[in-house]
Amino acid sequence: MNRLSTAKRAKILSLLVEGVSLRSISRVEDVSIVTVARLLSLAGPACYQYHCDHVRGISGKRTVQCDELWSFVYAKQKNAPWASQWDLAGNAWTFTALDMDSKLLISYLVSPDRSVKAATELFRDLASRLEKRPILMADELKSYKPAAKRVFGSKAKRILFQNQEDSSRYNTSYVERHNLTIRMENRRYTRKTNAFSKKFAKHINMMDLWALHYNFCRIHSSLHVTPAMEAGLSDTLLDCKWIVRLIDSATLPPKKPGPAKGTKYRPRKT
Repeated sequence: MNRLSTAKRAKILSLLVEGVSLRSISRVEDVSIVTVARLLSLAGPACYQYHCDHVRGISGKRTVQCDELWSFVYAKQKNAPWASQWDLAGNAWTFTALDMDSKLLISYLVSPDRSVKAATELFRDLASRLEKRPILMADELKSYKPAAKRVFGSKAKRILFQNQEDSSRYNTSYVERHNLTIRMENRRYTRKTNAFSKKFAKHINMMDLWALHYNFCRIHSSLHVTPAMEAGLSDTLLDCKWIVRLIDSATLPPKKPGPAKGTKYRPRKT
């Protein structure tokens, strides 16, 4: 099987996280759109696995802002009934949990709705990555209160800035600005475009790739380092070639056992 070079695949991944559509990448890089889609399908699980394994054990006092970002898959919700033959057509809500200090995207979740179940899953994932109970800042979405109570207990510190007098201190401005960053750099979240996701799995794969690149490879303009470096999860600046190596290590088949040491290997004659 022919495989693109590491530099070529890294260039394709860099274009994906900079908001270029699949078909545009296939024209610019002179590769098949199937090749680009296949690379994205391999990058998504590899990036998500690295995020699950390494974005953990975050210590210190953390103030986390939570919000949800709207997008859609295949068709908007009002047109989803006639597209029922497609899996999960309609709304695609992306829950995000952002650390205010390091700007690290600690947890995220892509869900077809904004239910209590989805918010609970987000908070459970968030709690597993932090060593201490966080101070949560969220909007007035009704799913957040019961979800936080289920995960963090009745003593959890929940701050809904719409219900506070001092809204200048307790707000979700950082995560709202982070939502804009997602829309600018992730083509599938851009409004009024034909590059929206046609399949829910592809939508999740692109979010997994973008989240890992944002945390470990993208220098934040206000921090002058990556969010992972600011949070103490990494001490070096990584790039898309590193993501390619993650993909290779996750997809390479296991090596066949060779002959024992001290023996001479003789192939069988046919």
